[in-house]
Amino acid sequence: MKTQQAVAYIALIICSLPSFSQTRNGGDEVDNVSVIGILDSTLSGTSALIYWEGELWTSNDHGQMRLFSLDTTTGATMDSIVCGFQYFDMEEVTQDEHYFYFGDFGNSNASLRRDFYIYRMPKQSVGNGTCHVDTIRFTYYGYDPDGERSKGLPTTDYDCEAMVAVGDSLYLFTKQWTTQQTTCYALPKVPGSYTALPKFRLNVNGLITGACYYGYPSDEGQCVLALCGYSALAQPFVYVVYGFSGTDFTHSQRKKILYCNKIGWQTEAIATADGLHYWVTSEQFSSMGMNIPPRLIALDLSEYLAGYLRPVGRMMDCQEPEKSWPTLAPNPTDGIVQLVYTEPDAQQELKVEVWDSQGRMVKHVVKGNTIDLRKQPEGIYVVRMTTQQGEVATRKVRKLPSTHSKH
Repeated sequence: MKTQQAVAYIALIICSLPSFSQTRNGGDEVDNVSVIGILDSTLSGTSALIYWEGELWTSNDHGQMRLFSLDTTTGATMDSIVCGFQYFDMEEVTQDEHYFYFGDFGNSNASLRRDFYIYRMPKQSVGNGTCHVDTIRFTYYGYDPDGERSKGLPTTDYDCEAMVAVGDSLYLFTKQWTTQQTTCYALPKVPGSYTALPKFRLNVNGLITGACYYGYPSDEGQCVLALCGYSALAQPFVYVVYGFSGTDFTHSQRKKILYCNKIGWQTEAIATADGLHYWVTSEQFSSMGMNIPPRLIALDLSEYLAGYLRPVGRMMDCQEPEKSWPTLAPNPTDGIVQLVYTEPDAQQELKVEVWDSQGRMVKHVVKGNTIDLRKQPEGIYVVRMTTQQGEVATRKVRKLPSTHSKH
């Protein structure tokens, strides 16, 4: 949250104390939460979180678009990818099979903004150095950008920090400062200019700041939508919608879960790999004499959701078409990496490119199954594999400090 908003936030807290008591009585409390670690100071404005190719990635709400990889056991920053574009107030990143979607739709400044954007980036561009983005422009049905603010406080019900991509649409969940509810709006996932249409409203009695979706649109009763947020005193909660199919959010079960009694935990983003266990980030909170650093938090919701998901967990955030692509081994590596086929009959000739986190191609292997990274610095590399038919898959490999001398 920006500095000029901190004063406004304190005033909002004072004005909102009655709703806090309702929140405390309106949800379950759980103890199965732990702070994994304190995030680096460069992530003081963490606002988005995704689980992609076995890793957590987060970004700040200001500056140049950059994704930071987090160690899931310590919260330490392991690597970063510069996506190469500027934005006004980036509050969410979501994904589908082929694209990342960056939500530049924060709207809590003293004057209401008139333009909202979602930037669509092909996942393969992360590995080929282009970082090309298409733009989805939108406004909300019924939105009046000339609406007044009360003494500079954020009082709009058209702020947004949460979004998921499911099927052919994007679903946005508003952060409603006045009503303390959230409204779900739907948009197409393709570039263009649109009016976001309201689908339904949830009485969350708090401020929604992040969202993630687990499941397949075809699953019957197997999908989970998890929203994170905080109360007027920055006390965190999750609001889970579950037991529904696809995007039929209204025919579902719902539960608000308060997972600690702390205040000042300004949670901003949420992600999951299996629908039962969640990661949440909280940004730096400086107000009311407190200075709380950004955190990575782990939350186990198995108690509530295990009965609604199949026993075998699946990583919805990184689905690819079924195909016998090789794996990379060893991974991590200190130098030599092999392309290993789990089905020997599926082995084929591939063109292999290796890109670093700055978008530079450092290796080009036309034939063979061996990649030599011994002369490359430690870090995360994207391996892009292309068949003779033009099919493409990407994998990541972590290069450890080399034990070999460079020549």
